[in-house]
Amino acid sequence: MKKNLIFSTVVLSILFGCMAGEIITPNYYILEYYSHSEKEELKQEKPFDISVFVLDTKIPKTYNRNQIVVRHFGPRITYSSNDLWGVKLSKIIPDLIKKRLDNYNIFKQVQREFLATHPDYELITTLNNIEMYQSETIFQARLNIDFALRKSEGETNIVEHSANVEKILLARDFDTFVQTINDIILAETDNFIRKVQFYYTLGPEADKQALEITEELDTSLVEVLDKEVTAGGKGLLLLPAITRTDNEPHYKIIDKYGYEYSGKMGTAIPLLEGLYTIEYGSGKPAQRLVQKNIKIVPRYKTIIDPDWGCLIVDVMDENRNFAKVRYEVFDLKDGESYGSEFPAEVEVGEQEKVWVLRPGLYKITVNNEPFNTYRDFTTVFVEEGTVQKLTVVMETDEEGNPTTMGGAGILEESFLEASMGKTKFSSAIHANVNVNSNNEADKDNPETTITLNTQLENYLIYDQDPLHYTMKNLIEVGTSKTTDIDFRLAADEFDLKNTGIYYFLKNLGFYARFDVNSHFFTEKYYSSDEFCYTKKDKDGVIVVDTTCAKEVKIEPSFFPLVLKEGIGINYRILNYPRANLSLRAGFGMRQDMNDDVYELTDAQIDSLSLVEHRTYNELESVSKTGTEVSVIGSFQLPFNLTYTTNADFLFPFEKDEDYTMEWENSINLKLFKYISLDYKLKLENKIPEIGDEYIVKKHTLFLRITYFLR
Repeated sequence: MKKNLIFSTVVLSILFGCMAGEIITPNYYILEYYSHSEKEELKQEKPFDISVFVLDTKIPKTYNRNQIVVRHFGPRITYSSNDLWGVKLSKIIPDLIKKRLDNYNIFKQVQREFLATHPDYELITTLNNIEMYQSETIFQARLNIDFALRKSEGETNIVEHSANVEKILLARDFDTFVQTINDIILAETDNFIRKVQFYYTLGPEADKQALEITEELDTSLVEVLDKEVTAGGKGLLLLPAITRTDNEPHYKIIDKYGYEYSGKMGTAIPLLEGLYTIEYGSGKPAQRLVQKNIKIVPRYKTIIDPDWGCLIVDVMDENRNFAKVRYEVFDLKDGESYGSEFPAEVEVGEQEKVWVLRPGLYKITVNNEPFNTYRDFTTVFVEEGTVQKLTVVMETDEEGNPTTMGGAGILEESFLEASMGKTKFSSAIHANVNVNSNNEADKDNPETTITLNTQLENYLIYDQDPLHYTMKNLIEVGTSKTTDIDFRLAADEFDLKNTGIYYFLKNLGFYARFDVNSHFFTEKYYSSDEFCYTKKDKDGVIVVDTTCAKEVKIEPSFFPLVLKEGIGINYRILNYPRANLSLRAGFGMRQDMNDDVYELTDAQIDSLSLVEHRTYNELESVSKTGTEVSVIGSFQLPFNLTYTTNADFLFPFEKDEDYTMEWENSINLKLFKYISLDYKLKLENKIPEIGDEYIVKKHTLFLRITYFLR
């Protein structure tokens, strides 16, 4: 009954998650005619006395499909399954060209269908490439298109124009890609119209150099808005966050009436149609950058090309420990201060200060040194559209207090590339002083132990929607001492957890996992008093007759070896920067491999000799399959507290097999940058051969000193 109740609860939770989850539906994109991009100088009062038939655009099979083409580094391309063209490119492109020709009054008649009168000329367009280009650090829109004007049924082109344009996407989404492509098509149509005007104005012998006309695209990109902001003549304004973080500063928006609004870099701001002035950057008002006459067009997002750079300053000591030392930023050209700041202690959740500055050379000083100092300073060059992360290293005295600057510079690792990376790896060494208490051997008499141990902890995370993979590895070795026993090997564990999740809905996905748990060294039971023991194998045959000693081997190296595998559904209940909680349910397997592993099954005191007699039975290897349920959570709490939990249940399909439960809880209190207080509670169900089932509680309290390898 208990198993059925738990299983039913899990099923209902998953069904609720399915209903509550947001289904990923395809996105359809269109191309439109934008009258605001028209060039007044190209419009004619009197058209050329020519009729033109605009044919459907020729498109190779690679690009003549609904899916948007994504080109990767090299010759590889893929087709986006959720981002589709909502129009036929072969139809919409010539429709846009016809609209442009009509609005500019270029020809006396422009038609898309054959009429009673046969047209004088044909306009042929060939779309060679239309794709989003993606690499590790670059996102671009690429369009390669050819225009040709020739006499009907003729073979010689009168006017030709070819364009192969690549434009960097400041906002890395398909909305921006489609709008950029739309802009390029209309802009290259304008360039083609210029060539037509040259030809019919200057004649066939016109200087051919005059026909090689190029026009730089506007520095502002626009993209189609969501439906929520289309009403009321509103558009969007976006200043990109070039650090790819959410802690870039706010900026000021001023309309034509002098009213001021506040915007945040990286977040699009809805504004009414019109012209605006923006002020942005760090420092005093006179030091900030200004752009005027920013035009907001209804139903469009205007994205500003960065004419600024960003600076982040990190201060540490020689051991890479956080150093709370105030620094100040000066303009090296005029000596003006942009302000002073303490570095952020990222390890406890503080956000780094992002300085938004004009491109140029800056001087950074520490210890309240002025601009004209010749000590405790360094310089850094901030480039347009880039991020510089300056690392300042402080020397320390005998007590560890920072004194003077020991060095500074831009480290080899690129901050921008690191922040955009899909794969993250971290490694740390911990030194622990532990106080342990558990009742595994005797539920009524817990045993207390003092342990000194070290841990090597490795994390590997790959996060690229819709795939998420995590690997956690813990290697622990330590020594232990009780009241009546000297220091001996105590902590010895190898734990490896691998989990991959594929999210087919926003918060719902398939998971697969593989866990390994073992140890490296032989494990023995020690006693300060001599005792006698007997060992029996799995069949009950005595393999070690009664022997008296002060120690006995109970586990060899690498055994017991515990393997766990599982596949199923993962439902992400919470997904916030400071709170994560997931529920998993599916098919699970567990193998407890025991080779020469013994467990105490009986202990008696001889009434005459008062010597303890122990009986050890060899454990059998166990393999179980069943329904597994897991709850995994991590929470960043106030007062530098972190709580993590991992509850793991397996309910076997075989009725005569017992369920297994492991529940790990950890609370970490960060005292200093690399010193923390950790408390762990691990609960396991224990079903002895003799006696009732009970819960094994393993308490661990230790002061942890951490050194981050990377």
